[in-house]
Amino acid sequence: MNRSQRIRVWLFICVCLLCLNAVPVKVTAQDPQPIEPHLGYGIHVGPNTNVNYTDVNDLRMDWVKIYEPGQAGAFGNKRILLRHDVIWPQDWNAFKANLAGFVAGLGSRIDAIEYGNEPNLGSEWHGRTPNAWEYVQVLRVAYQVTKSVNPNLIVVSAGLAPTVTLPNREAISDLEYAREMMENGAGQWFDAFGYHPYGYNMPPEADPNGKQPLVFRRTELIRKIMEENGVYKQIWLTEFGWLRDPGEDGVGCSDANPDFSGFAWLRVPGVTQANYLVDAFKYAHENWPWAGPMFVWNLNWGLMTWLPPCDHRRWFGVLTPSGARTPAFFALARMPHYYSNYTPKIEVETDDLVVKASLACPKRMLMGNLSVQNIGYPANVKLDIQPVNGIDPPFVEIKPNQAKIGDKVSIYVNTEGVHTAGQYPVYINVRYSIGGQVKSQSMQGFVIITENVSDC
Repeated sequence: MNRSQRIRVWLFICVCLLCLNAVPVKVTAQDPQPIEPHLGYGIHVGPNTNVNYTDVNDLRMDWVKIYEPGQAGAFGNKRILLRHDVIWPQDWNAFKANLAGFVAGLGSRIDAIEYGNEPNLGSEWHGRTPNAWEYVQVLRVAYQVTKSVNPNLIVVSAGLAPTVTLPNREAISDLEYAREMMENGAGQWFDAFGYHPYGYNMPPEADPNGKQPLVFRRTELIRKIMEENGVYKQIWLTEFGWLRDPGEDGVGCSDANPDFSGFAWLRVPGVTQANYLVDAFKYAHENWPWAGPMFVWNLNWGLMTWLPPCDHRRWFGVLTPSGARTPAFFALARMPHYYSNYTPKIEVETDDLVVKASLACPKRMLMGNLSVQNIGYPANVKLDIQPVNGIDPPFVEIKPNQAKIGDKVSIYVNTEGVHTAGQYPVYINVRYSIGGQVKSQSMQGFVIITENVSDC
């Protein structure tokens, strides 16, 4: 069977999931094919710090990433991503019960939950050597528990840290870790893949295959690993940014300072930080249709008075330690925002649905496979897939005839009862229901019946 040609059926599910702050993209005569908005615009807001809602609102972000559920109430109509750390449990039953209670207590204010943070680092895997198989087991259980309590809560896998593998395995390359996650079946246990594509001291357009591989566009290598494993879900950039030079605020920090050790080489001027952040959003908008919400690290770590002056976390912020707005703050507020309408984008893909059979040997045969993927906003969408059979053969059979995102469906055809050679069209209907509306799409294939015994 020729698999080089594929029938692609795009089903655009037009339903808005809390479409807040949406703005249209202006289309000009010189831009006949506008880029479909797909990003979300987000900022990290730290806990235990008074936050001026005006600062958040003036950034024109539609997402906020928080660390404690109680923070959600401070952010009005913003969408909320909650980071919830998970560890390898000693008691799985207790882990499940505690997590179920936690999810039930979140209510409806939380839109998405990110389970864990940079588990490819030993420091973030709570003292254990990083292990992708272990994290996938935790993620699997967390996903199942979450969906059993609140099916509408979006589950994001822990954002991986861009790094290289150390000899002692206390850090594992994000590429190696992501590949091991996919090979261990992680793709079915998240709605979106979390990643932390820090730019280090390089511009966002820097080639990930260049001399400095740890760059913003390293995200593309993660995407390649996902697609090689048949996973086409969104990547959420749940943490990214550039470090502003503390010297601009009169704070002298160097590698000799233990709070800044290893970060001195990352310093960029404030204007450069601003330009790189804006250019990162622009690059993702124009080049990564599979990218979802992007969360700048951070708004307000500079205001955390308990942190040492040279703590690196302060200098990724877009507010200074005095609360003043940095050039990055103003640049982010002014840049174009192409807000997503937060709708799924479902792809139903089939093999080339053409098979050949002989009158000499009528039989039931596999015609091809159909798969369902969503490269848009995560959603629980079920599809009903039915053959359109008439009173005369050949007859088509679908197994199973109901599918969800990520499922593969087999299409069979039975030529018993066909008595005349020729080309017989067959049809398959794909139907789905969302928001009370039923949508449908038809696909066509062909069964070629010959008199040649060689086609048996």
